[in-house]
Amino acid sequence: MRASRLAVATTTFSVAVVTAMSLHVPVVVAASGDLPMPDPCGKPIELPYVAVGDGVPFGAKKVDDTNAISEAERFPEELTKLLQAANFPFCLHNASQGETTTDDYQDEDTDTGFTQQSIAHDLRPRLVTVTLGREQDLIREHIDKCMTLIKNHQFIEANACALAIYTGGPWKKLNDDLSEILGQLAQDLADHPYKAVAVMGYYNPYPRAEDVITEIASFCSDLQDTIPTCTIRWMLLPPVLVTMDQITKKLNSTIEEVVKKFSLATQGSFYFVNPYDAFEDHCMEMQVQIQTQVYHPTNTVHPHNSDEDFGCSDPWIESDGDAGQLPPWHYLPPAVTGVLVFTTQTTTGMGAYPDTDGHECLAKLVYNAKGDANNGFKPLKQKLGIPEEAEDDPC
Repeated sequence: MRASRLAVATTTFSVAVVTAMSLHVPVVVAASGDLPMPDPCGKPIELPYVAVGDGVPFGAKKVDDTNAISEAERFPEELTKLLQAANFPFCLHNASQGETTTDDYQDEDTDTGFTQQSIAHDLRPRLVTVTLGREQDLIREHIDKCMTLIKNHQFIEANACALAIYTGGPWKKLNDDLSEILGQLAQDLADHPYKAVAVMGYYNPYPRAEDVITEIASFCSDLQDTIPTCTIRWMLLPPVLVTMDQITKKLNSTIEEVVKKFSLATQGSFYFVNPYDAFEDHCMEMQVQIQTQVYHPTNTVHPHNSDEDFGCSDPWIESDGDAGQLPPWHYLPPAVTGVLVFTTQTTTGMGAYPDTDGHECLAKLVYNAKGDANNGFKPLKQKLGIPEEAEDDPC
C-alpha cells in the first residue's frame, strides 16, 4: 500500500523532478523564477504543504513581543504531524505572516523575499491552507481597538466600535480579493488534480452574551455600596458581545460563499473549514477585579472588592498580555451611601489568538474537513489519498 501511494504522489511531479533526483537537488519545480529558500522538501517522495495567511497560522506575538506559542505548536505544524502519522510524507513551508491582509498576501514580500502568493504557486503544493480576512482594515479593530475599550469597561464606545465594523466593514473587498486569490490557486489544478486547498474561517474569541449576563448580578453585589452603578454599566456589555459574534459570523459567511463557488467549479478541491462551533465553549478568559473604598461619615471607610472571570473556564485563546487598568471612576460613582474615595480595576486574560489546544483543534478540523457529499465531493484527507473517513467532532 505504501509503495502504491508513493507512486501516485510521484506522478504529480514533472519530468524535471526525475533529473533533479539524479543530481540530488531540491525536487519542487518553480513555475517561474527561483524557489523561496529554504526549500521545504528534500526528497523526491515528499509532498509540499504550504500554509499562508495571517497571525493565526503565524502564531501571533503578545504585546511584549514574546511568542504566544512555539513554532512547533502552530496548527500548520500540527497538521503536518497528522499527515505524516498517516504515512504520507508531507513537508511544510509555513509562509504566513502576522497581521496579513489580502493585499499583503499578494503584494508584500515575506522574509524570504517572495510574496505569500508566489510561494503558494511556485512550490506547487499538494495542500494549501489559507487564513485571510480577519486582519483586513477596520475588521481587525474588533480584536484590537474594540477589545481595548472592553478591557477598560468603556462598553458604550466598544458597542459603537463593533457596530461600525459590522455595518461598514470592507466585506465586498474581502469577497473580491479572496475570489482573485483562490482563482490563482485554482489555475494549478490542471497540472495537479490531487491538490487540495483548505480555506479557514474564524472562531469568535469573546464569551457568549448570555453567559456574561448570568455573572453580572453576583459580580456587582460584592461591591455593596456601588451595586446600581456597576450593574447599569455592566449590562451594556452583552449587546457588545452580540455584535462581536455577528462580526465573526459575517466574516465566516463572506469567506464561505467564495469557497463554495470554487469548490463547485473544481469538483471539490476547495474546502471551507469553520472553527466557530468547536471554539464556542473555549473562548478567552476575562478575569475582572475591581477594588473600592467608600467613606461613611463620620469616620468609617469600607473596602468592597469583586473578582469574576466572565470568560470561558476552558479557554483555547491565549492572553495577549495586555491588561485593562483604567480606574472605573467613569462609571462607579456615586456610592449609594457615603462617598467613593478609591477605586481600581484590572482586566486580564483577554486575547485573540489560539493557544496550543486551539492550534491542535484547528489542525484536526482541517484534517477532517468534509467535502460537499451532495455533490459527491470527497473529504479532504481522501482527496489527498488517505483512506479514512472524516471525523464528525475531531476536537
